[in-house]
Amino acid sequence: MIRRIKSLLLENKTSSQTIVKNAFWLSLSQVGGRAIRAFAIIYVARMLGTSEYGVFSYAIGLAGFFTLFADIGINSVLTRNAAQKPEQARAYFATAFWMKVVLLILTALAVIFIAPSFSNIPGATALMPLVAMIVVFDNLRDFWSAYFRSQEKMEREAFITMLTNIAIAIFCVGILFYSRTAYAITYAYVGSVLVGSLAGFVLLREEFVRIVANFKMEYAKEILDAAWATAIIGLLGSFMLSLDVVMLGWLTNSTAIGLYSAAQRIIQVLYMIPTVIASAIFTALSRAVALRDEETQKNLMEKSMAILFSVAIPLTIGGIMLGEPLMRAVFGTAYLPATLTFQIFMATILFVFPGTLIGNFILANHKQRDVALYVGTAVLMNVALDYALIIPFGIAGCAAATLIVAAGFNSIMNRFAQRILPFRLFYHIKTPLIASIVMGLADYWFMTIGMHIMPIVLLSILIYVAALITLKDPVIQDAKILIQKIKA
Repeated sequence: MIRRIKSLLLENKTSSQTIVKNAFWLSLSQVGGRAIRAFAIIYVARMLGTSEYGVFSYAIGLAGFFTLFADIGINSVLTRNAAQKPEQARAYFATAFWMKVVLLILTALAVIFIAPSFSNIPGATALMPLVAMIVVFDNLRDFWSAYFRSQEKMEREAFITMLTNIAIAIFCVGILFYSRTAYAITYAYVGSVLVGSLAGFVLLREEFVRIVANFKMEYAKEILDAAWATAIIGLLGSFMLSLDVVMLGWLTNSTAIGLYSAAQRIIQVLYMIPTVIASAIFTALSRAVALRDEETQKNLMEKSMAILFSVAIPLTIGGIMLGEPLMRAVFGTAYLPATLTFQIFMATILFVFPGTLIGNFILANHKQRDVALYVGTAVLMNVALDYALIIPFGIAGCAAATLIVAAGFNSIMNRFAQRILPFRLFYHIKTPLIASIVMGLADYWFMTIGMHIMPIVLLSILIYVAALITLKDPVIQDAKILIQKIKA
């Protein structure tokens, strides 16, 4: 039994088994790790209060605004190119590493000397040197992870990610016994991401033996040529969320930012679900593109879309239905004004989940340059909507701007992807929709009788899964077949 588990989770044998192995480790690191970090930050938010937590969130968000320039798409291009050309993987790693070092130095200087000029929040400016260190160490950890993914060694990525998030939980909670300030929490963050970055360096120590000799200028030009468009696509990820925080800093105050960041915290953990699935199949998808295997590409996309919608639909309905009791239970009554913002964020799941997979599909097909204009337009639209909606509607208006942009942009991206290779977007969506409606009706009844939120959540999951099984959902059937294949 132990040997079978070890073979399943630590070795790459078949395509299906490798994807399952990758998904397991990515789920453990991204969803599990983020959940650990989220619980720690939730505790921090409750202890600091909306204003002080807003200062911390604004400083991190402002740094995230500049983080795009620390990567410019290098990580994604490294994963794709090293997967498609494994014999040149070490050369790609060395070349990308030195490019990353230069970008990190420039970004750190920008965070320290330029970012403070964007800040209207008292207290955030003093945090910028510490935030610059967070940007450097966290980006290095992400770089190590990108290379692990190209080698389909997600178990190593899981290790450094879990280690980082456990360190965040321990350091941040521990430092609150001595100081309940944004400065103290930021200091704890620096130590945590340093731990993860050093762990990744140790695991990759063999790659640094010839890190100078393996640098190739022609690869640098190749990476840079492909990376800029990839970076623009990344604008609609964490950069877009950081942009919202910056806009709120200009137009509101630290209390509003604290409320907005609390609603955003839960959604950021949920956004990792499509990232896990997209990352788990990305290497296989890239190889299928290199081999011009359209059938494999189509199969991977349709099956992955079915899984994503099976998760996205119940999350959206359940999150909107249970928004108020969830905010009260997780953050406390002080954060209840963020309930509507949280509910609007939950609606973005229906667009962000499939959009993440479609973005990876476009990247695997080397078409990211063709959608750069759409991404730039979406960013400008988000800024305009933020400015138009924040003043009259506050943080709910900011979340609404994100929802509108996510809906429009991902619809356009889907049409573009369909021109590359037609695949069914709503593959097996009927049964998850029916099961989610049943679950939503049950949630409404549970709330009317005054049931506590935790049993409601647990019962919701059971009701939804039971409804899928009763309706003989194809995703459940595919999972059973896959498990039987893995056992064999």
